[in-house]
Amino acid sequence: MRGGEKVGRMKSIIGYAAAVLSFVVALTTFFGMDMFSHRLVDVTGLTIAPGYSGGEVVRTISRDGYEIRQHRMVFDGLLGERSDGFVQIDFAPPGALPPVIQTAIELDLDGKTSFELRYDVKNNQAQLTSDDKRVVGVKDCYILKERRAVRIELKK
Repeated sequence: MRGGEKVGRMKSIIGYAAAVLSFVVALTTFFGMDMFSHRLVDVTGLTIAPGYSGGEVVRTISRDGYEIRQHRMVFDGLLGERSDGFVQIDFAPPGALPPVIQTAIELDLDGKTSFELRYDVKNNQAQLTSDDKRVVGVKDCYILKERRAVRIELKK
């Protein structure tokens, strides 16, 4: 074998090895995507933005077979706090909810009712009554896989 043939054969071997290795890495990444994504989140400490998740749960009210979860007030913005925000109220699990839920919500968790929420589960509609100037109105109602959620629009 001449020197040029050896170099050509070596290039072929390296090329095929790189192709096989790339294929194995692609398959591993594809099939391990769920595990890798969860591990990446655990290692980096990333969290879902409160604008999507509703923020941390600050209060849980247990009722007959279901729970009402109140999230923190969210005024988070990209560069600081915004003047408008929301509070999210969750109802779970969906299968155990009564047709209509009526509950009092305390925004400051100080024992003083900020607003009364009436949620029609069947029609996915909410109404509220409030004297609190921060409470603007019902922003939206969501049907999620493991819960129902109502967002109440707030002003600072």
